[in-house]
Amino acid sequence: MNLFGHRDGVPADVGDGFVAGEAVALQTAFTAALTATERRRLPAPVEVTFETEGGEHVVVVCRNHTVGFVPPSHEESVRAQVRAAGRAHLETTGQVYRDDDGVWRLWVGPPRPGGFPAPEPGADTLKAPQRRIFGLALPDD
Repeated sequence: MNLFGHRDGVPADVGDGFVAGEAVALQTAFTAALTATERRRLPAPVEVTFETEGGEHVVVVCRNHTVGFVPPSHEESVRAQVRAAGRAHLETTGQVYRDDDGVWRLWVGPPRPGGFPAPEPGADTLKAPQRRIFGLALPDD
């Protein structure tokens, strides 16, 4: 019996790794998941877990924030691992970095000493959220 609902972790097999999708739409989640020091010292190493969202998508969670989606090329493999893990967390390491356009991105897998590849085509389908101040939407320029 686990006190306070703590679940054990199961290491995920993500091969050489991949760039998580939908980063453009999840920029706010990245800033919430990272500390100010981590945002200055990139790439920032993080621990991530995988969860299924209503059975349709596999999401990547970092510090209780959804920071990406598993791209189609890895989705079935990771989904099978989530099912096999049962109530345990399926987890691995990752690195948060900024791409050439200044967009926060997440590399999922073993640390990469060099640069990061581009996300696979079709990985970013959601548009960026509308800018807001105090909950009020700002017009798009």
